Amino acid sequence: MSVSAREIADTLLKRAAPALRPGSVYDPSLTPQIDALEDAIPIRSALHLANDDIARAHELAQSDEGNLTSCYVHQQLHRREGDYWNSKWWLGSGMRSVHPVCRQIHGGVSQGKAFVDACERVGTGKSSNGLEAKQWEELKATVEYALDKEN
Repeated sequence: MSVSAREIADTLLKRAAPALRPGSVYDPSLTPQIDALEDAIPIRSALHLANDDIARAHELAQSDEGNLTSCYVHQQLHRREGDYWNSKWWLGSGMRSVHPVCRQIHGGVSQGKAFVDACERVGTGKSSNGLEAKQWEELKATVEYALDKEN
């Protein structure tokens, strides 16, 4: 992990928990800084997702489908963009094995899929009941995992 990646992560991870579905990129000035990093794809895609840049995160994660962390970022970004079926597919078939962060935050794949279902219900007008905080905990853990294990 580069010093720059750590600095960007520190900046992003200090923010308040973002909405389940972002309306726009959190800090557009960070986009070129993340793009310029020479760190591994899972690090860059997780940082883009933490910056609510779904499109950039998607482009990177999709280009790295053989990497478990990239696949885990891929499922999170689909959930955040409201593509719930695709998010659950990535949790099951798409990843081929359980990511350690999924185990840590949700307890496993079935609980991760239940979380996706709960997020989808919010989209239909139900209360969020702290889902933003749990999603943020998951994304922060994913960023930290990528910084620690993916270089």
